[in-house]
Amino acid sequence: MIRSLFLIAISIACGSALFAQNGLAGLWEGRITEGGIYSEQGHRFEIFLQVKNGHIKGQSYIYISQDSVITRRLSGRMYEDRSIYLEEIDPNLIGSGKDSMPEDGSPGVITRKYQVLFNRSIWDTNLEGYWQEITPHSFNHKRQRGRVKLKKKERKAKA
Repeated sequence: MIRSLFLIAISIACGSALFAQNGLAGLWEGRITEGGIYSEQGHRFEIFLQVKNGHIKGQSYIYISQDSVITRRLSGRMYEDRSIYLEEIDPNLIGSGKDSMPEDGSPGVITRKYQVLFNRSIWDTNLEGYWQEITPHSFNHKRQRGRVKLKKKERKAKA
């Protein structure tokens, strides 16, 4: 009896983590700030995420102006507490050393890292957290940091 209840509890816990990952896939829209974690100035920001076996891949789009969009590839994972780690990769740069190599082994240099939390509810599903620029000197005062706040883009029903 106790063993059955334990197995049911484990099944529910694992199932909810997988269900959360399914809700993560898709287009997210919001803002990315620059100038520090307390800054309010920023840009329109979108990410498109795909989730497979706990690994996340996608694209990020930072709209600097109407004619200027920075696009980067994303790679990362979601943990059991719904925290998400993402690396933004610039495939046009070639780096050396393990700190510049993306986790997925693809060519390119990690230019930015994101630590966000996936908040899922009936009223407000969002991604909220922080980003930091990756530089050779981690404690350099010129290193950029900021926040991200994103909401899931709702799919429109087909008529």
